[in-house]
Amino acid sequence: MNNLKAGTYKGRATGYHDYITVDVTVDEGKIVKIDYSENETPNKGGVAVAKMVEEIIKRQSIEIDTVSGATYASGGTLRAVDYALEVARGERAPIDGEFNEDTGTIEHHFTSGTYSGNGDGYKGEINLNVTVSENKIEKIEYQGKETPDIGGKAMEEIIARILRSQSSQIDTISGATFSSRGAQEALDYALGIARGEIDPEAEPKLEDLEPRIQFRGGSLTIEQIEAVLNTLPVEITFVGPDLRFQYFNEDHHEFHRSQASLGSHFIDCHPPHVREFVGKLAGELADGTRKSETHWFTRKDDGRKIFISYVPVFNRKGESIGFMEYVQNGTPFIETIDEPNRRGELSDPTEPNPFAREKWS
Repeated sequence: MNNLKAGTYKGRATGYHDYITVDVTVDEGKIVKIDYSENETPNKGGVAVAKMVEEIIKRQSIEIDTVSGATYASGGTLRAVDYALEVARGERAPIDGEFNEDTGTIEHHFTSGTYSGNGDGYKGEINLNVTVSENKIEKIEYQGKETPDIGGKAMEEIIARILRSQSSQIDTISGATFSSRGAQEALDYALGIARGEIDPEAEPKLEDLEPRIQFRGGSLTIEQIEAVLNTLPVEITFVGPDLRFQYFNEDHHEFHRSQASLGSHFIDCHPPHVREFVGKLAGELADGTRKSETHWFTRKDDGRKIFISYVPVFNRKGESIGFMEYVQNGTPFIETIDEPNRRGELSDPTEPNPFAREKWS
């Protein structure tokens, strides 16, 4: 921790759900205190941020291991603190500019001009054209497809706040989280160019090239989608409309699954003594005779009750595109409910299945 100028410095970086912001206080080459704000999951990401901050102060270093299961929150904390320390060493411009005690205003260190930045909003890409003078954010113009009554109004409020406060820290607008986050991303990039910290002509990093898949509820990268699916506490198998094994998530061990099985017929992926059963099940799910199925069996090796569900999958047009099997350790709840079907017994397809959340009129 060399060459640190005493004071409090702000840093910010993306976590798993949102931005992680830190205020790092240093004195005589030592980290004295780290205040932080985050919007991570309380029982995982939030815990990880607190632990990372504690370890950084204890070790006086950001060279520490991330918290298992909370990589994004941990990494975001390290990057945010690193940013603040670079400001303390005079290697970066302050993220929110410097407060001028004589004028009572925040002053920045920009190269005058207009700079563009892009971010991912709710309805697609957000573009901000940010005009700056040497010490001030002068004007911000917004282009995008956000919903006029929510995202559009949020953008107007965000721009007004930035120009009024001269702060690059954007508070999330209630009901417009994705718009707020996209605006922050776009602003950070544009001001990074204006401060000389980002070269817009540089080759993009691999993570910047990764495509984002747009959903109604937002967007995710391929890496994020895979991480979410692998984090779910169930083993998922997807069987395509041709009844062939198409996908399984990783890192679960109730059943052994192999990539060599991908492309195989669903029935052939089961032991001979249950193939007649799963064949009938697959056929009824495929032709709509059965809306779902759940059953369980007890493992002989450790007595755990393995709970298995099958549900058909439909596209937005209501067309069947396959079905999903999901498996979980049912021991914690199997004793507290009316006993579902045991393996090898099919339920009555004319009755709603509460375990698959069926809702019939």
